[in-house]
Amino acid sequence: MPGKAVGRSAAGLPWLCPHTDSLIRLAEDAAGLERHVTAAGDVGLLAFLLRFAPPAAAPASGLFCPSALAVASLPDTAAAHLAATTLGWVTPAHEVATRCRAFSTHSGAFARRLAEHTRRASPDRAAAVLALAPLGWLAVAAVDPGAAAEVFSTAVPSAALQAELWGLDQNAIARRLAFRWRLPDWIATLLGCLNLPLGAASTVVADADLFAVAQFAAIEAERRGNALGLTEGADRAELLKELKLDDATVDALWASDALHAEPVSGSVHDPNPHAVPLVANLLRMAAESRRRNGAALVVRLEDRLDHLHKAVTCAGGEAEVRARDAKLAALAELAAGAGHEINNPLAVISGHAQRLARTEPDPERGESLQTIIRQTNRIAGIVRDLMQFARPPAPDPHRTDAAELVTAVRDELAPFAAEKRVRIKLGAVPAGAFVRCDRAQIKHALVALLRNGIEAAGADGWARIGCADGDDEFVTFVVEDSGPGLNPAAIEHAFDPFYCGRAAGRGRGLGLPTAWQFARQNGGDVRHEPTDGPTRFVVTVPRSVTLEFLDRQSA
Repeated sequence: MPGKAVGRSAAGLPWLCPHTDSLIRLAEDAAGLERHVTAAGDVGLLAFLLRFAPPAAAPASGLFCPSALAVASLPDTAAAHLAATTLGWVTPAHEVATRCRAFSTHSGAFARRLAEHTRRASPDRAAAVLALAPLGWLAVAAVDPGAAAEVFSTAVPSAALQAELWGLDQNAIARRLAFRWRLPDWIATLLGCLNLPLGAASTVVADADLFAVAQFAAIEAERRGNALGLTEGADRAELLKELKLDDATVDALWASDALHAEPVSGSVHDPNPHAVPLVANLLRMAAESRRRNGAALVVRLEDRLDHLHKAVTCAGGEAEVRARDAKLAALAELAAGAGHEINNPLAVISGHAQRLARTEPDPERGESLQTIIRQTNRIAGIVRDLMQFARPPAPDPHRTDAAELVTAVRDELAPFAAEKRVRIKLGAVPAGAFVRCDRAQIKHALVALLRNGIEAAGADGWARIGCADGDDEFVTFVVEDSGPGLNPAAIEHAFDPFYCGRAAGRGRGLGLPTAWQFARQNGGDVRHEPTDGPTRFVVTVPRSVTLEFLDRQSA
């Protein structure tokens, strides 16, 4: 290959081919794959997994989410790459591979110990950066082994010499591959940048602490005999200060017995998977097995998730309804007791005031007594409404036409709506829909809801009442309006007696609680239904079931 074309070809490499043993592990042992990456030191497998495995979200330990290594796409993708190209393979015995392996082994182990000592970075991530730091060297060796080894003809394999012989230096090649392969940002922004001064690097790397640990580990590896020209522009003294280290501590960390073990080898297979044709078949079979078994597992998990979601939704909704009903029942008991206690002294006050008014000759005092009588009558009306909510009369249910009920509610409120300049709309009403209820009580409930809607809509607005079939058990009445809707506080307290979202003095706040009480004792319910459009309240009333209806349902 022409000299300066080598770098460009290396930067366009489709992948760095993993060893045969690594691809067998990829197919057969997803659970032990991450341990194999660390033990075997296969840079091709590490790059492949970082590139194609679903990413782990900032792992506290480990590079990958364990379940991500069991996906069917990994062996499928590896088989496709094997079939598509023979590029990317580097013979383990090649001089460049040997030197890169020595560099990554020593610097990676030191980086782990340094990350643990400084607590500035993930040890696994630090070791991964050092494993892939000489990516440009390995890419050139995969494209043209002779051109890669030629740089070692001089004592110092400088970046300038690399660029002169290849057209691009190792760092430039590594940067291009990292971004073309779409490696995760935490490593892609570091590869090819270990020669930058710390200050400059902090503006381009995703993790400045990880960069400092990785760069210092690379510097120490090159200082101690594994020179690859990766850190020519780095400032060791600046890094010592940044990481709060001294030479004695660095020497102690480097001299650790755990640092210098070579990767485990001794496989019975040819390391080049292209020389072992059955590897591609094994990968495809593994992918198919994972798809088949994974699909069944996913279906079971999805079904289980749907069941749990429904249970949580029902439990949450039922709990909210139960809490509201319990609160209203308690308020009804309180209101019943309070109404009874208020009525007795109120009757005494009203009676005495009326007796005095009949015999009072002074007009001014007579007017004051009439004011007392009017106010006691007003209080009596409030107590009467309160008692209607607290202790409503027992319902007298009959079969009632839903359409007739909707029309009656509309007609009763038509003058009120005209006064407020609000249009009343009739929504759809299914033919033949009948309910079994106390007509007067359910009509009272619907009138209260529609009246609220008319008041909320305001001048030139609209309010609508309609009906829907609901289900086999209930008929649903829907009351909507074009008003501004309920704020969170109003939604929370809408059914509380005496709560009124309008201005003070405009309404007693007993309409919704009484509507709820009437619907509830007729076997139905009233609820607010959030929508993106109009404000909506729904009243459910038991359906009046006839023999004809049952025949239609069973047909």
